[in-house]
Amino acid sequence: MINILITGFASEQAEAEASGFAALGFDPKAFLIQLITFLFVFYILKRYVFGRIVDLLEKRRETIEDGVRLTNEMKTEKEKLEVEITRIQKEARKHADEVLANSQQQAGIILKEAEESAQKKIEMLLTEAQKKIEEETKRAQQAVEKEAVDLVIRATEVIAHEKITASKDQALIARALKGQS
Repeated sequence: MINILITGFASEQAEAEASGFAALGFDPKAFLIQLITFLFVFYILKRYVFGRIVDLLEKRRETIEDGVRLTNEMKTEKEKLEVEITRIQKEARKHADEVLANSQQQAGIILKEAEESAQKKIEMLLTEAQKKIEEETKRAQQAVEKEAVDLVIRATEVIAHEKITASKDQALIARALKGQS
């Protein structure tokens, strides 16, 4: 309705003023009506729309700034974590190297103890073997001496043709042994 009044008013004025500015194509009344319409639309936009748009843009700017701030904080935190991870990895490597060195040292000690134990066992077995050899040698010597004595007794019996008694036997053995020594 306002539009009809404004256009009707503008058309009456356009007919009346065909000279002056109208000759140049400028109508002051139409300009005034357009200016009033523009100011009215601007007021409505400013009152109801621009505030909301500005608030929306401000919220968007704050969100973007928060995102940038959080990104920077995350980068800083990431760098700190990378430094911490590197430190922990170095400590773990150092600890692993120490454990490995200790294991090698303990393995060396255990190997040395095993060698010493084996050497002691070998020496003990050799000592026992020597004792057994000496015992067997003594037994063999005694057996050989006994057999030699028996042979001497038989030979003596054959030569003497008489049976030798135990007392004669011991006397002959004692004489035979004295002769050998």
